[in-house]
Amino acid sequence: MRKAIAFICLITIVIFASCKKTQTDPEPTAGSNFQFTSLVAADTVLKVNDITTITAQATGDGLTYKWTASYGTFIGSGATVQWTVCHSDRFTINCEVTDENNHSETKSVIVRTQ
Repeated sequence: MRKAIAFICLITIVIFASCKKTQTDPEPTAGSNFQFTSLVAADTVLKVNDITTITAQATGDGLTYKWTASYGTFIGSGATVQWTVCHSDRFTINCEVTDENNHSETKSVIVRTQ
């Protein structure tokens, strides 16, 4: 009988010990520091064949930049590029910034030529 009571006490202690709550700090959200703050063209009104510098300002880890435009040519890559066009019109320039955790955001700027 003593062995049965000792065994039940041992099982009870093991159960309570294994159910003990532990407090841990939560893991920070991956990519929580990603932010695309601005997209700025140095000049938004150009003469045909002029060049403007366009800068994307973003923070985060492992950023990549994808530049597209309704028309025109990009020179360079990364956070700052140059852009030119050979005819008069109004153009939309887009930049998609993506971090290493696949968070992304796209911003646009309008440039027109005369």
